Amino acid sequence: MSEQNGLVALARQVVVLEECTETMNERYDKGWALLREDLARRDAELAKRDKNLSIQIYAVAFGIVAVMIVIGGTIISFLV
Repeated sequence: MSEQNGLVALARQVVVLEECTETMNERYDKGWALLREDLARRDAELAKRDKNLSIQIYAVAFGIVAVMIVIGGTIISFLV
């Protein structure tokens, strides 16, 4: 009889452990889903920043070229 009580107790422990494992797996799955969402949001934000940065770089390069043309024109007008 004692042996049966031990088996019943062991079976209950196994059930409890399985429930705990399922609970932890659900938590991990939720955590991974949140992480994927955060990474997707970050990637979208970085793409937007990259686009803005490239526009700023082109604007600065255009400005530098314009200044060089003005300086070159000024130097040429002094030589003539």
